[in-house]
Amino acid sequence: PERRVKQYPHEMSGGMRQRVMIAMALSCDPKLIIADEPTTALDVTIQAQILELLKDIQQKTGSALLLITHDLGVVAEMVNNVVVMYTGEVVESGSVNDVLLEPRAPYTMGLLESIPTVEKRGGRLSAIKGVVPSPFNLPPACRFEPRCPYAWDRCRTVAPDLNRTTGEQHLARCHLHTPEGASRLSASLEHHRTAMSVGRSLPAGPR
Repeated sequence: PERRVKQYPHEMSGGMRQRVMIAMALSCDPKLIIADEPTTALDVTIQAQILELLKDIQQKTGSALLLITHDLGVVAEMVNNVVVMYTGEVVESGSVNDVLLEPRAPYTMGLLESIPTVEKRGGRLSAIKGVVPSPFNLPPACRFEPRCPYAWDRCRTVAPDLNRTTGEQHLARCHLHTPEGASRLSASLEHHRTAMSVGRSLPAGPR
């Protein structure tokens, strides 16, 4: 520490810089730690070390941890509850097992289907069609409708609410989970299971 304290950021590795930021965040004894993409631009070994450090700190201090990340493997490894957002709006929330093993929002399904796995070797990788809309020109009803493989007329005219799905705390912003969409729900879930073509396992985190 005596040597590092006088160094500039460019003199440290990515992992060292992350540890410095964590130390700065902990200096005020926070009740909530917000970690925004804590493993970005780090190699897999350093990622695992940083995540273990965050876990250790959380257990020792009792602080809550809010983890912001695009890496579903990190999500599976680190959290108890998940909130999935699209264009600034919550599209699904629930326990990590509910959301990653039984996704009910088409956007979450698409994210999980796009993860490469050994079981999918030789097949074409899935991708969510289209692009994220501009925040200045969002679709008038469901924001994911232009990219959704399960969309129908109602999705273009009525904005969906967060609806209860597999449990009291598992919510999804989708018309599939309304009386109007009930007849389409089974087909969408079967399509997702086929696209996954793997067992009911969580995405792997860095090791």
